[in-house]
Amino acid sequence: MSGHKKPHHMGSYHRRALRLRAAANANPATVCWRCGDPLLPDVPGKDRWTAGHLVDGQVGGALAPEHASCNYGAGAKAGNEARRTLPPSRRW
Repeated sequence: MSGHKKPHHMGSYHRRALRLRAAANANPATVCWRCGDPLLPDVPGKDRWTAGHLVDGQVGGALAPEHASCNYGAGAKAGNEARRTLPPSRRW
C-alpha cells in the first residue's frame, strides 16, 4: 500500500493536523485525549504530539492532540481487529 493515503488522511487533514500539533506543542498544559496524560519527553514512546481522530479512521472527523504511542497503538489495534475478521486466505 506504499504511496497511497488512507481516506481519513486526505483533504484538509494535513492542514488541520499541522495547526493542532503546533497548538499542542505551544501549550505545556495540553493532555492526550486518549490517555489524559501530558507530553512527557523523558518517557520513551510518549515523545511527541500527533493529531488523533476522535472517531478512529473517520474521514473529515474531529481531531485532538494525542501521544504518538497512543495514536499508533490504537491504529495497530484497529488494523489487527480488521485482519482478524478476514478469511484466512486474505490475511497477511
